[in-house]
Amino acid sequence: MSVYSCKVCKFRYDEWLGDTKNGVPPGVPFSHLAGSVCTTCGMQGEGRHLPLPEAKYIGLEATYYDQFAGKAGIAFYRNWLMQEAQLAPVSVLELGVGTGRIAIELARCGLSVCGVDNSSDMLEMATKKKRRMLKDQEDLLVLVEQDVRELQLDSTFTHILLPEGIFQQATCRAEQRQFLAVIGQHLTENGTVAIDLLLPPVNSKWSVMQRKFVFPDRMVYQKVEGETLLAEQKFRYTLTYETFLEQMEQPRYRVERELALLLPGELQLLLEAAGYEIVQSVENVVCHHSELPEQTEEYEADRWQHGGYPFAEPPGAPGAATRWTIIAKKNSALSL
Repeated sequence: MSVYSCKVCKFRYDEWLGDTKNGVPPGVPFSHLAGSVCTTCGMQGEGRHLPLPEAKYIGLEATYYDQFAGKAGIAFYRNWLMQEAQLAPVSVLELGVGTGRIAIELARCGLSVCGVDNSSDMLEMATKKKRRMLKDQEDLLVLVEQDVRELQLDSTFTHILLPEGIFQQATCRAEQRQFLAVIGQHLTENGTVAIDLLLPPVNSKWSVMQRKFVFPDRMVYQKVEGETLLAEQKFRYTLTYETFLEQMEQPRYRVERELALLLPGELQLLLEAAGYEIVQSVENVVCHHSELPEQTEEYEADRWQHGGYPFAEPPGAPGAATRWTIIAKKNSALSL
């Protein structure tokens, strides 16, 4: 579902919420409103009503992103790509690079990475981390500000990563096919794509809360409240940050996001139809409490790998959110 806005009278309609004032129940598609609701435009007129773009990751969401995303996916992608690099040269494109959590780790290992994101706030943080953590290796990571679904780069890459549910921002099949076409244009012959799928908690309505000390005297509460609409194969969540400094509440931050509800098997079918051969499909959740690492006196970067954005529930909890990673290789014979 989407939020539509009229370019002329500025009337907005949210398909997920409906319109209580005008008696429209939740879930009514925008196309069913013609001739009703708005006395100015009658919800008609070609080209007048446009869906609002997905909210960018800005403000506190960008500031606190690393704090709550944890180490999810970093070791998985690093270890996999380092194995790939032993077989042939690797060049990596990460779509939705954000603060550079994964990209910087790959560059530190000597891999060439291009990271793309549409949030200037997130890229600013990634740039600062790049200068601090890469130093003499800064040329290995290039950061580009673009909409990943309208990507136009002059290069192709052996591996393209779409972590943290980036692909699910395309909420209908037509957008998903178009997204895969854009990805294919930037893959080398027989290149490989890896896509993370976020699966929300199994209930139709759900909530998750995390909290932690940040910077180090601020207590930050991250609350995610969502609902899933199986008939539309979509889910929406509201993410709220509440920050307290010495028990005094600071300004809140709140954003709503909508993602496609895609099961691993569905994504595999989409990839195969687009000319890809499935290489691996894995539930990418690690570090169960029953598998605690042994103590050591030396620092170990990979000792803990828990995390995930925006859901980081304990793995294995009944009905908990989870993530899958699907890896597929471009089949040049089929894609021609």
